[in-house]
Amino acid sequence: MMSGFSGLYVATLTPFDSSNRIDVAALRNHARFLIDAGVNGLSPCGTTGEFLYLSIGEKVRVIEETVAAAEGRIPVMAGIWALNSKETALLARAAENGGASAVFLPPPIYYPATDDAIFAWYAQVREAANLPVFAYNIPAYAANAISLECIERLVGEGIISGIKDSTGKAERMTGLVHQFRERITVMAASDAFAAEARKIGAHGFISALANIWPKSLLQIWQGDDSVQSAVSTVRDAVKRAGGIPALRRCLAGRGFSFGASRLPFSALSGEQISTIDAAVGQAVSSGLE
Repeated sequence: MMSGFSGLYVATLTPFDSSNRIDVAALRNHARFLIDAGVNGLSPCGTTGEFLYLSIGEKVRVIEETVAAAEGRIPVMAGIWALNSKETALLARAAENGGASAVFLPPPIYYPATDDAIFAWYAQVREAANLPVFAYNIPAYAANAISLECIERLVGEGIISGIKDSTGKAERMTGLVHQFRERITVMAASDAFAAEARKIGAHGFISALANIWPKSLLQIWQGDDSVQSAVSTVRDAVKRAGGIPALRRCLAGRGFSFGASRLPFSALSGEQISTIDAAVGQAVSSGLE
């Protein structure tokens, strides 16, 4: 069941042009920047990519264009979440046809879901496409956690090849590593948790801030924790200053114009811009690159 995925993956932002459409040229340019920096994989159409506000067709386009930009140099683990299982299965097939190396998706969101429902959610994806499937545990947003018992069943039935856990909690990651590390790929997330996840024994890490500072996140994942404090400082500022729109502000500082986030995200206020710019300035002076 081991999928072979490891190292630093980037949860890529989705670029929009002035008409709020997918900016393909910006997507490809940014993907090449990340690959040249040495990242191990790309993960489009996830939380950082504003998957909730992309149409099915836009998700397919983003996945296909990311694969094209990668040119086979690194894997693309594509987000395939949709509102219903039929559309999720459609995206799984599209990801396979588009050349993705794997797919990942959160559990059903908003309404409470039982372990049986979550199991069925992933099982239908496994039936839809012949790609490794990663479950994506992010209970803070999905409102449904994927229990260790459910993961055990998914692994035992050969449904999933990996788990991405975004809780940023050492106890949870330790449990995942101890119970599953020899059978599936365990990927961590939450940028302030990168160094600790590596020490606990995760196979890899999926980062949002690596959109902007891929070399620094690689540095952490390869064992040098000297910039973890700077990364954590920026992450906290991003959370305070609007989340994904703040990430776009940071990326613009590296010369990548990704446009504005879609509603219901709002434009950053002057105070939020000052907050994020000050944190970035401090982090860069501390060695973030």
